[in-house]
Parts: sequence; C-alpha cells; structure tokens
Amino acid sequence: MSGDPSLPATSTDASLARERIRKDAIELLARFGGTLLAANDADPVVRDAGLATSLMDAFRRSGDREVFECLVRWVSPQLQARIRSRLRGLGSVLDANEVLQDTLVNVYRYPDRFLASRPGAFAAWSTTIVDNAIRRHLRQQRHGVEIALRAPEVLQEHADFAMREPSALAQDREECSATAQAFGLVLQCYLAAFRALRDREQFVLQMVEVRGLRYADLGGLLGIRPEAVKMIVFRARKRVFDRAATLLGLAARQPAAVAEDRPLLASA
Repeated sequence: MSGDPSLPATSTDASLARERIRKDAIELLARFGGTLLAANDADPVVRDAGLATSLMDAFRRSGDREVFECLVRWVSPQLQARIRSRLRGLGSVLDANEVLQDTLVNVYRYPDRFLASRPGAFAAWSTTIVDNAIRRHLRQQRHGVEIALRAPEVLQEHADFAMREPSALAQDREECSATAQAFGLVLQCYLAAFRALRDREQFVLQMVEVRGLRYADLGGLLGIRPEAVKMIVFRARKRVFDRAATLLGLAARQPAAVAEDRPLLASA
C-alpha cells in the first residue's frame, strides 16, 4: 500500500518548526527571567499551554517585541483552530484571519490584564478575547448586511436610530456653546482675581499649581519655612476664590456689560 510521500515530510517539517519555536521561547524566558510553567507535566497539551502562559507573562513584565513575536508564532495555530471552530456554524460571514489579527492586536494592547495563575491561563484569557473579537465583527457585519439588503423604499420608511434628530443635535450645539461661554467667563474671573494678588502671592501660587513645586523646595528658594509657603498658598487661594465669586456675582447681575465686552472684570 503506497501513500503520499509529501504528508510525512510536511508533518515532520511542522514538528521541527514547532520545536524551534519552543527552543527560542525557552531561551527568551531564560533571558527575561521567566518561569517555564508545567515544563515537566506528562500531558504535552498542558506543557504547550504552560509555555504560552509563560511567554505572555514575560511579555506583560518586559513589553519586549521579540517575546511577543515568539508568543504569536507559538499560539497562532491554536488560536486559528479555535476561531475556525467558533465560526463553523456561521458559514463564510467572517474571515478567520481578520478575527485572528484582531485577537492578536488586543493581546498586544492589554498585557496588563493578564494573570498567569495557572498553565492554562493564556488559553482561557485568549478564548475570551477571541469571543469578543467575533462579536465585534458580527456587529459590524450585521449593520452592513442590513443596509445592503434593504431597498430604498424600506430605508425611507425606517429611521436610522444610530443618527440623532436634527433638533437634538441643535440642542447639543447650543448647550456646548453655552458651556464654552460660561467656562470662558469663569477663566476671565479667575485671571482677574489672580492679577489682583500681590507679586509674591502670584509667584508662589504659580510655582505650586502650575510648575508643581513642593513646599519644601519652594521654601528653600525663597528662604522661608515650608509652613510659611503653605500659608501663603492657602491665603492666595482664598483671595482668588473670594474675588472670583464676587466677579461672577457681578457678571450675573450685569449680563449686558459682558455681552458688550465692557471692562467689567478689570474695573470691579
């Protein structure tokens, strides 16, 4: 009985490539001080899962691109098989390669969310990412399919709930404009109140609130104790608050002066 001679060679090549990746992974773990989980387990599936978890944990700790690339080479066949299994009942709606790329992108973006609690931790964590990626692609596909299959008459009869009504958009713009005007008025009042402070108070407040200087450092610069600096800051903030409140109250009583751009804040 004769068989296809290419099959054993292909299987052998795949096994050799797998072992090369394993060797590279072990060397990377040794370089980055990683622990090889389940290295002596009798089950080869558990050993493979433990290596994936170890690589992911090493990437979480180091952020090294070489470690991530080795992880991708090691887990891509398993992830792709898992994705194809998930998509089997959906026909050709989704591209397994696109889902795989989306999954790997999220693995790369969120390593801080991974916890290497057991050898199979990466398998469980990546399965969740795969499922979320499939849901995300299905939502995108569903929206596109619905729009593509609807006739123009149907589209005219059914409102697009993803779009807001013109009246709501206009209201949002008015509210944003009003908020911007109110915020601008508050900033003007704060600036006027700040300028009314003495020069020393302005300098100390700017060093603390803008430059982030510590009381002890600023005290050494001015030749005073940190407690004195703290008191200057407290009094300056109190004066700014009181004067800004007064100016805001005056502006509320005289809206016409603000609208006409009169020097209300400077003269108050």
